[in-house]
Amino acid sequence: MRITSLNLQGFADWEARMPRVVAYLQQAAPDVILFQEVVWLPEISPVTQVDLLGRALGFPYRHESVTRLQRGRVVEDYREGLGLLSRHPVPATEALVLHHEQGDPHQRIVQLADVDVGGAIWPLMNVHLSVRDDFALHNLEEVLRMQESRGERRILGGDFNVDHLERHAELWRGWGRLTSEGRDYMSRPLSHENDDYFLVPDRYAIESVRISGDDLSDHRALTVDLRPAS
Repeated sequence: MRITSLNLQGFADWEARMPRVVAYLQQAAPDVILFQEVVWLPEISPVTQVDLLGRALGFPYRHESVTRLQRGRVVEDYREGLGLLSRHPVPATEALVLHHEQGDPHQRIVQLADVDVGGAIWPLMNVHLSVRDDFALHNLEEVLRMQESRGERRILGGDFNVDHLERHAELWRGWGRLTSEGRDYMSRPLSHENDDYFLVPDRYAIESVRISGDDLSDHRALTVDLRPAS
């Protein structure tokens, strides 16, 4: 299974960026793409960037959870959330709201998806955690508790908003592996940070980790190849 994650940076400079995003994803050829900062901004487009990218790329399955009303800098407000494209059927999706802490400027959600690859279900979770490390780590703790209570261990991917998340491995030790534990990379070069990861349960093996160039967004795209662990 090949999965790509990309924070889309809303519609910023979209006319210039969209062809580059399409070209990169065509070249990377993922089975599933997880997107963060999926925006519905009617003043710019009647549909989201994921809708536009899905049409351009020809992916047959699209799921979006655009559930958060945000105050805008250019427009008064806009709607923002998470989305995915898949080459394989997605029989179930769910959007869950995370706990909102006092002082946190954002209300975060996670998007759960079951992807059916030849009868085998790959359980995914698309995440975009809060913008401050302490809030983001609390989000991650909640996500891991949530999975334990539900008897799940999903493949987590997205924008975790914590630089060098591998330094907090005590949170998931014995649960899985983080992509930055096996490879040193930088996913947000403008701030010289690494905020994007896949956290992969131990029942899957990480075969490869690839990072894109700098012209897609203010984040680089992160692509992993996974297989069931032997």
